Amino acid sequence: MTVREETVGDTTYTYNPDPPPPVVDRWRAVVRARLIDEITREEVLESVALACQPNEMVPRAATGGLVGAIGRPAKLFPSLGTAAVEIRLDVATHGYLPMTLAGSLGPIAGFPNVFAPLDFGDVPLHRTATAIVGRIVRNATFTQPIAGAVVRLMGIWSTLPPPNWTAPALQEPPNIVSLTPGLYARRNNGAAIARRDLALSAQAKQLVKPMAVNHTSLVVSDRIGLAAGTVLVIDRDDPMRLEAIQIAGVDTTSTPDQPAVVTLEHASKYLHLDGVACTSATPQVPTTPTTLSRAGIAGDSVAVLAAAPGFADGSFVQIDDGVAVREFQRVSRFTATSDANGFFRWPPIARIALARLQVQHAGFTDATPIITIDYRAAMQRVSVFMETP
Repeated sequence: MTVREETVGDTTYTYNPDPPPPVVDRWRAVVRARLIDEITREEVLESVALACQPNEMVPRAATGGLVGAIGRPAKLFPSLGTAAVEIRLDVATHGYLPMTLAGSLGPIAGFPNVFAPLDFGDVPLHRTATAIVGRIVRNATFTQPIAGAVVRLMGIWSTLPPPNWTAPALQEPPNIVSLTPGLYARRNNGAAIARRDLALSAQAKQLVKPMAVNHTSLVVSDRIGLAAGTVLVIDRDDPMRLEAIQIAGVDTTSTPDQPAVVTLEHASKYLHLDGVACTSATPQVPTTPTTLSRAGIAGDSVAVLAAAPGFADGSFVQIDDGVAVREFQRVSRFTATSDANGFFRWPPIARIALARLQVQHAGFTDATPIITIDYRAAMQRVSVFMETP
């Protein structure tokens, strides 16, 4: 720095400041991203909870959806000039699925004199799903429920249309299905998805201990017929909690007929109590293959397909993108029939902004209302009025 004279009143001082520290010795952004809503494409305004690795970094969030972590690169990564480091940023905010951003930083030529942070750019967050429930009634003086009306998904809009849009402009085909229990891992655009029925083994087992949510290991009553690569069906007799997950490994220190620890390729989505039935399953020949037209993240309960879904309700599908280990999901179509009181319910829906319904019943004119999906609650109520011809 340049030496200069500073005068204060009648006194003159010689100012000789220390040189500034190198850029990598200063506190600065090490990783950064901007969180946006997948549907609106606008920045996320909700408060964000962050965690980062390495733990020595300090997570930070700012207005406009900006998030990241700061640190002193020279102290954090002294070998960044010759070796890359893995960085992870976990993001969680109300109304959206949690997301993990992971990537490699470096090696950076010229380090420590040169440094650039790991920048993920705009990161679209996925909304948590909401269930569409409603009632089909006759448009008359007195409300008259219509039983037996078929309610189908006729069209979708992935993002909000511009203000001057006219239906059905920008409408997309309804190539989506609901997934249960939801994706176990991130899946890339183009991942293969196909129906794959599971033939259950007759050798039933039981859970010896409860299995908590987000765990990959469990203890079963015996390991007969179990091995790495085998598919294990957990909570076989409860359709609401059933999961089918590939086995990563089995503890073989005891005899086959004794309790054994089984490690799974994916973490559980549900709580499974001790004593519930488990069994191995053999995947059958895949049918009706297609691909994902949009990438998905762990927790997504809707898959966007490249072609019209040809899967039957309740059937199993295998999803495999060649990166994460394959997974099995049960699918549901967005089709329902109103009951005696006119009520219907769809499976949880997500990843779309608008939906066009098609309501059909003999003796009534078809109704095709367009609804905006409201993700602020776990359930959205819709009423559809039908007219006689």
